[in-house]
Amino acid sequence: MDVWISIGSNLASKLGPPEETIRCALAELKSLSCSGFKVSSLFLSAPVDCRPGSPDFLNAMVRMDVPERISPENFLMSLQAVEKQFGRVRGNGKNAARTLDLDMICWGRLILDSPQLRLPHPRAHQRAFVLLPMVEIDPLFRLPGFDKTIGQQLASLSDAAGLERLIP
Repeated sequence: MDVWISIGSNLASKLGPPEETIRCALAELKSLSCSGFKVSSLFLSAPVDCRPGSPDFLNAMVRMDVPERISPENFLMSLQAVEKQFGRVRGNGKNAARTLDLDMICWGRLILDSPQLRLPHPRAHQRAFVLLPMVEIDPLFRLPGFDKTIGQQLASLSDAAGLERLIP
């Protein structure tokens, strides 16, 4: 199954700064993939909808192949276990600073709206820090349920210029 995962971090973990946390989290994600695994560059972005004074985020995107026998809900639990492994604490309020944030953006062409999971991610098309790394991997990709490519969606956002590519 073709799965897109957005990765973010704006707090140091026990492993070190966000860059190191993301590097190690990528290795964990790769172990969950059955074959294809593509990673975008790392981007620096200002926090969106976060508390005032929140540190900037480092963001990246992964496109991976997950075995079809795994359900999206079970894979979400795997992502949350990886977040916890890297010191993610839930319950600190919505959009609080975090050591690691793994958001499932797409699960194939599935459109899902359940209490545990909404796919595609409900705000992915509105966030440059999600779309720009996706565009780097596949600019012609279309989020399930959308007519425009992610490249076209990114072009319509005003905050895309605020992202800085750090590591190719």
